[in-house]
Order: sequence, then structure tokens, then C-alpha cells
Amino acid sequence: MPELRQDPATKQWVILATERAKRPHDFSKPAVQVFLPEHKADCPFCPGNESLTPPETMAYRQGGTANGPGWWVRAFPNKFSALVPEGSLSRKEEEGIFRKMDGVGQHEVIVECPQHNLCIPLMADKQVEEIILAYRERYLALREDPRFKLIIIFKNHGSKAGTSLEHPHSQLVAMPIVPLTIRYRFEKAAGHFDDEGTCVYCDLLREGLNLRTRQVLETERFAAFHPFASRAPFETWIIPKAHNASFGSITMDEAKEFSLVLKNAW
Repeated sequence: MPELRQDPATKQWVILATERAKRPHDFSKPAVQVFLPEHKADCPFCPGNESLTPPETMAYRQGGTANGPGWWVRAFPNKFSALVPEGSLSRKEEEGIFRKMDGVGQHEVIVECPQHNLCIPLMADKQVEEIILAYRERYLALREDPRFKLIIIFKNHGSKAGTSLEHPHSQLVAMPIVPLTIRYRFEKAAGHFDDEGTCVYCDLLREGLNLRTRQVLETERFAAFHPFASRAPFETWIIPKAHNASFGSITMDEAKEFSLVLKNAW
């Protein structure tokens, strides 16, 4: 079973998931493939290979039956999960100051489309919209579990970003703790409100829209821009113009508009 271990020096919780060490692609470095086919017979995410993945937690499909072909977006537990749904959240003392607990959580894969060789900028607008709606559906479902304190949705694009499968997909992790990096942002935002009486992210958005020099795209409800203190090349933020603290609050219309911004700002 995975474990969550706390670093006594920083109080940061770290996931130790030994099962992920068994992933078949971790230590192999195949030659760079320039051409990707639309369907790959040995890809577990391609239609027809649904039996190679755990049973789906949700799917948008045109026909067929659950865990079979006919879908255009599909979600299921990660076969090499960093966290598992069952276990105890009690914190256990071990060897004096060291503390740990079971690695309880949910780790899912969201396959973004049936085609093996597409990426978000090349997908139809409707397909990208369905991806965002799938994110929202799984976010809202897992938010109902009182054990989970944080839900993160992320995407690794390309082998250099850490993805081991070429087929377009995202991942979702629901966990029982809030990492210090997230808590730090919250504390700094609270401090900014105490000092200025305003939301720091609303202020960042306003300045970004005023300066225009780092703006990527603007729509009625969203703005995409490069932050002033970017931590990585091409770092891009998409922020709602209306103050909103939770992705789970996004409406259907907002999800559609957000998907267009994501696609065009990629």
C-alpha cells in the first residue's frame, strides 16, 4: 500500500508509492517517433483495448457498453496509482519523531479522445469542451468524499514532461492532505487581503490586463497571460475574470469558454 510520510523538518507530506516503480516504461528510452498513428494496437488507451485498464469511473460515449468502445472521453483509476481508495487516515508515529499514514486517495486517468495522435490544439472545439466537462464531473464527484481535502488535475505533455504513454490523457489526484506549497499560497493570499483588502489573484489579473505586454488571450469570462515572475519558460495562467475560488463552481457555459481559451492559448 502507498504511504504518506511527513518530513519532520518541513512538515511537508510526501507520497511513497512503490507500485509506481513497476511501470514498464520508466527505465526504457525508445527512439523518438516522429509519426504517430491514429490507432495503436498495443496502447491501453486506444479504443478496443479497454480491458487493459481498470473499470471506468465515467465515460462520454456515443454507443456501446461500459468499458467497451464507443467513447470519446473516458476516466478510470490509474493502474499504477500513487494513492488507493481504502485505508486509514490515522497518523502513526514511527521511530520517534517520524510520522506516516496510509496513502489514501484517488488517482485517475482521463483519456481525452479516442485518437492516439491528437493533442488539444488540434482537437475539435467540442472535444476540448468535453474534456473540461469530464474534469468538472470527476472533480464534483470526488469532492463529496469527506476524506479528500485537495483535488489536483494535471497533464504531462510529452516524454520530457514525464508522460510514459503518448495517447492524449490527463490525471486527477484527490488526497487527504493539503501540500505546504498550496497552503503557502493560501496564507499569502490571506495576508494580501489583510494588507490591501483585495484578492491577490484579482489584482494580478487586473495588472495583467492593464499592461497587455504578457497577455496571451482574453475572452468575456477568462484571460490567459504569462505571469510577471514566471517559474518556467512559457508558463501561462488562465484566470476567470469573475472572482471564483473553486474549479467545481464553473458553469457549463464557462466550461465551454474555458475550453476555447485553453485550446487557443496552448
